[in-house]
Amino acid sequence: MILLVEKLILKCHRIRFLILFGKEKYSLCSIFGSFSIKNANRFYFEKGLTINDYVYINAAYGISLGENVSISAGAKLISLKLDYVTGELYGHVGEPISIGNNVQIGAGAIILPGVSICNNVIIGAGCIVSRSISEPGVYVGVPARKIR
Repeated sequence: MILLVEKLILKCHRIRFLILFGKEKYSLCSIFGSFSIKNANRFYFEKGLTINDYVYINAAYGISLGENVSISAGAKLISLKLDYVTGELYGHVGEPISIGNNVQIGAGAIILPGVSICNNVIIGAGCIVSRSISEPGVYVGVPARKIR
């Protein structure tokens, strides 16, 4: 019974993604759990996108993903932040996020505004990426640093 309910819930998430992006874009990706995508009209992706459970994406200032990008459970891609310069209460500013081809984003990782990630990168679990990554490799830690 529980397995049947889980399958039904997953089907609902897939249908929601289909409604947001259409049949053509839906066929390019795999959905394996719940997700939240804010400002979906500014979220762009190529074939091979994989979204796992509890992924949060806020594309207010734009997010573009290359081919074969895998986003693991609990990861967050956030293109806006609080505006500390003007001091305006609840003011936000942001910059787009750009992620290249063949990138894996580990469970619980956070990609912050203005970050650009090159091709062939692995972002470790729990990692916070606050600066752009221009060299392929494996990145871990807070803030993200290359280990391989």
